[in-house]
Amino acid sequence: MGNPATVKRKKTEKRRKKYEQRLGPGVYLPKDQRLAVNEAVKKYEAEAKVKAEKAKKERAAKKKTKPAAPAAKEAKPAAKDEKKEEKK
Repeated sequence: MGNPATVKRKKTEKRRKKYEQRLGPGVYLPKDQRLAVNEAVKKYEAEAKVKAEKAKKERAAKKKTKPAAPAAKEAKPAAKDEKKEEKK
């Protein structure tokens, strides 16, 4: 059964979540507070977008520098071959 007050609270929370998902954050807040929340959300989204672009550029730069790294790995086995020749 459950406590009727708890059941009612859970139903209102579910309804609020649905409205917020459909209409955006802060739907239940008064207008001035809702506008402040919307501004903060927009600012956060803009920062996230800038970070994503920066990360994308860094990944692209890393891809361009990666081909140089395997060449260095190939040089190391050659050094091992020289040691083997010295032992003979």
